[in-house]
Amino acid sequence: MKVLILEDKGISVENVSNLLRNYDKAIEINTVGSLKEVFDWAKITQSADSKFSFKNRFLVKTGNNILFKSIDEIAYFFADDKIVYLVSNDAKQYIVDYRLEQLESLLDPHKFYRANRRFLVKIDAIQRIKSLSNSRLQLFLKPNIEQDIFISKDKIREFKTWLDQ
Repeated sequence: MKVLILEDKGISVENVSNLLRNYDKAIEINTVGSLKEVFDWAKITQSADSKFSFKNRFLVKTGNNILFKSIDEIAYFFADDKIVYLVSNDAKQYIVDYRLEQLESLLDPHKFYRANRRFLVKIDAIQRIKSLSNSRLQLFLKPNIEQDIFISKDKIREFKTWLDQ
């Protein structure tokens, strides 16, 4: 059993959600100075899925037209100079009115992963992964992007766990 100890009473639901995202079995949560409560992860995800569903499509502008892109059409998101772009499977880029932090909570964490501070990638968009000598990983995406995408050595274990779901 994995144990998560919360010492900060002001911790946000979003932070706890991000921490719990990596667990798939029973989770024991302890708050300092209180009784311990044991949560069954299957029940948590079942009730969460029934109350909350992840975003299925995004509205994007192209000229004077407004289109929608379904999750199936999206390869990844990236940020450049505080502008976030949606990249579709056909390599077209669209500006979206969200920050990457917001997208993380709106998208299914089983399908999308925050590779670094600039990229939020979909599992289907990862073409290959190269292990580098400095304990980092380099991602190659489809459609191709000219920028190098690295997973830091601090996030490698989390990333591999995400890949192996």
